[in-house]
Amino acid sequence: MDTEFNSIISSFGMLIESVESFHFIQEESVSQIRAKIRLYDGTTLRVREIQVRGIADAYSYYWLRPDDSVIIGWDNAPHHPELSNFPYHLHTGNRIEASEQMNLTKIFEFISDFFR
Repeated sequence: MDTEFNSIISSFGMLIESVESFHFIQEESVSQIRAKIRLYDGTTLRVREIQVRGIADAYSYYWLRPDDSVIIGWDNAPHHPELSNFPYHLHTGNRIEASEQMNLTKIFEFISDFFR
């Protein structure tokens, strides 16, 4: 497992039931992570990150209910230029909002705060 990913998982272990799948690909200066993480309440977090030279270039994190419907989805796909911090945004239901959560640590902090 990627050491940074493993460190984040260890830090938020109280939220996590299991890592159901994990794929890490490193090619020269580009790395990609895809993971499916089951949380203790039965929901899942689907992770996709692409890093170029250690800097996040593209990401999506989707927190899903057991029936795979979206609770919240965060990503930086460049399709909402009207947002104040384009391209960083989140999806909740039919709403699109600017997002401050731009990495896996921030996502787990958000989810942890949600459960408090």
